[in-house]
Amino acid sequence: MIKNCTNCGGKLYFSPKNKGNVCENCSSVFPIEYDYKFNKKPFEENVVVEKDEFADALQNVKCSSCGANLMFNKFKMQSICPYCGNTTMIKGRKKKLLYIDSIVPFSYSKNEAINHFKTTLRKKFYANKKAFKNLTDEDISGVYVNTFVFDFLASSQYYGTLSYTRTVRDREGNSRIKTFYRDVSGLIDKQFNNISVEANSNIEQKELYSIMPFDYSGAVNFKDDFMNGYILEYQDRKLNDCFKQAEIIARKQIEKEILNRYNCDRIERLDLNTTYLEKRYNYCLLPVYIINKTDKKNKHHKVVINGQTGKIGTLPKDKLRVFLTAFFVALGIVGIALLIMYLI
Repeated sequence: MIKNCTNCGGKLYFSPKNKGNVCENCSSVFPIEYDYKFNKKPFEENVVVEKDEFADALQNVKCSSCGANLMFNKFKMQSICPYCGNTTMIKGRKKKLLYIDSIVPFSYSKNEAINHFKTTLRKKFYANKKAFKNLTDEDISGVYVNTFVFDFLASSQYYGTLSYTRTVRDREGNSRIKTFYRDVSGLIDKQFNNISVEANSNIEQKELYSIMPFDYSGAVNFKDDFMNGYILEYQDRKLNDCFKQAEIIARKQIEKEILNRYNCDRIERLDLNTTYLEKRYNYCLLPVYIINKTDKKNKHHKVVINGQTGKIGTLPKDKLRVFLTAFFVALGIVGIALLIMYLI
């Protein structure tokens, strides 16, 4: 493993542009072979690594504010929590590591992420631009997010009552909305692939989904060379617990498919008995840039960015612009109503 420059002994960092590690001192480039594979394995192969060379090369820290458990490459010197912006990091306990199957490398640098974010921010009318004024590279961190990626077949038996609404006319020709009900039952099999579930409590599932999808064809067999200059989350959610989240995601999609099958709009009651077959998973690290910024009112703002595709998550809203828009829309509606009344 390359841990420091063989030419000058300087620190290395992973460069997406060069597809390898670059020396901060002499700019020497050490290419990394991209072994593109994304295989999944059965659940019983949930292997915990007690001790290995990669784990020994990490330093464990814990945020004293939000409690985030992080694992830094030993060459990564950082004192800012990527999740809450706190500057006090304390030494954490040595962690056991689950065997990492794959990693999706960052495809662009931190500076490129900042420029992309600023450009996007300028185009968003309702975004709170003042919250991210004078953004610097100290406000952004590159984090590899622990994720379980599942494949499985969901075989379901269901019965219940669905409903749908239609516009109908009575005998006098007046229109009204009527709700119809339909009793349903049946079987449905659905194959699910690449259901991604966050395996760390630092980032919420909705935050991860706000920057989906990731292109898993760009995943490679894990090498710690990709870690230089980045942070690794500590995986604190177990495989079976994460699969329960995958079941929730699958159920929502199954319910939607049942509604579409009967051309209905709403579930009134539904008993769904699902068996999950051919369960497989890949423990994968996903690249995420996290922007932390505290505004002049000491309010904290966090935005996540897909480190592979550049997709930006939910941006904080400019409340004044939202209010003024709603106000003028309401004013316009009232004005039109008054004009109609006047003309009548």
